[in-house]
Amino acid sequence: MATATSAVFAGAKEFLRQNHLAPLLTNDLPALQTLNKWTTVGTALQALDKARVLSCPVLDEDGEYFGCLSVNDLIRSLNATLQAKDPEWTEKLDEMTPADLLSLGKEFCAQTVDKLQHAGDLWLLNADDASTLMDAVHHRLYVCSTAQPGRMIRSPSQKTTVVNVTPGSERMAASGLKVTHVVSQTDVIKLLWQNRACFGPTLNATIEELEMDDGACWTVPASMPALEAFGFMARDHKSSLGLVDAGKLVANLSVSDLRGLTPEEFPLLLLSAAEFVAVRNGIAGVTKEEALAGKRVAGAKEGGYAAVFAAAPVVTVSTSSTFEEVLGALVNKSLHRIYVVDGAGAAVSIVTPTDILRLITRA
Repeated sequence: MATATSAVFAGAKEFLRQNHLAPLLTNDLPALQTLNKWTTVGTALQALDKARVLSCPVLDEDGEYFGCLSVNDLIRSLNATLQAKDPEWTEKLDEMTPADLLSLGKEFCAQTVDKLQHAGDLWLLNADDASTLMDAVHHRLYVCSTAQPGRMIRSPSQKTTVVNVTPGSERMAASGLKVTHVVSQTDVIKLLWQNRACFGPTLNATIEELEMDDGACWTVPASMPALEAFGFMARDHKSSLGLVDAGKLVANLSVSDLRGLTPEEFPLLLLSAAEFVAVRNGIAGVTKEEALAGKRVAGAKEGGYAAVFAAAPVVTVSTSSTFEEVLGALVNKSLHRIYVVDGAGAAVSIVTPTDILRLITRA
C-alpha cells in the first residue's frame, strides 16, 4: 500500500502523541480470557470462540505470563500436523475421507498449547508509565501488574498488546507478570473514530485519493476446499483470503473461522471454502449436523456462490468511498479488514487497522 501524502494524517498522528493509554485501560470490561499452558488445542478453540477473540495469554503454573496463543498459531500447527503426515497432502485432498479428517481433528485437538504458543514482542513498562497511544500502535504487548493480581480484564480484540510491569519486575525472568489488560490496534482505531475530528479534511478524501486502493489482496476460488485454503494461509502467513466466484468477491475466509471447531466437525474442512463459511456461520440454511450427514448447500457450486451469500454479503467499499466511510465500517461492524472492490465486484485491495495506523505513524 503506497504512502499517502504525510500531511493528511498529521492531525491524527498528533492526537496519538498527545493522548495516553489510560483511556484504553478501563476497568469495566469482561474478564480476561486466559489459558494455562497445559490446555488442549480443543479447549483453546472453544475458549477463543466463546470469548470472540483472536488470541489470549497463556499462563504458567503460577498464573503468570508464559506466552500468547493466537488463531494464527493454531492454523500453522494444523498445517504442520498435516505436513508431518504427508508433505504433499494438498495434492491428495481428493483421497481424503471424513474419517481421515475426524482422526486429524482428534490428534490436533489433543495437543497442548504450550507447544504452540509464541513469546510475543514483549515491551516492559512501569505500572505508572505515561505511555501514549503511539506506543500501542508500534508494539504487540500485554499489560501486566503485580499490584492488581486479581483484576484481569481485556479489550474486545488482541491484535496489538501492551505489557506493563510494576517497578522491580523489569527482567523477563522476574515474577509478577500477571496480565491485567490487553490493548489492541482495534481499540486505538475505535478511539480515533470517537475523536475523528483529528483527521480534519482527510475524512472526506476517497480511498483512491489516499492511495489506499493498491494494497495486496489475496483471493482464491470459492470452490477451493477449506482445508486447502487454510493450508495456503498457514504457509503464506495470511490471516484471511477473499473467496471469488466468476471474478466477483463473494465471501471471506479468516483464520478466525477455525475457532470453535470440534474434532467431530473437522470433516467440514473437506467442503469448499465458501460452503464451509456458509455452514459455520449459519448463512445457507444447512446446519453443521446436516452438512456432516452429507447435505449440501443449495447453489454451492461455481457460478452460484454469490446467491448463497446474498442474505449476508461480505462488507466492501469502493475506491470512491471516503476515508470516514471506511473507518466507520471497520469500527461499527467490528471488522478486522474491509475489501475494496471495483465496479464489477472484483476485489482490488484490502484495508486493515494496521494499514491505517501505518499511514498515520508515517505522517
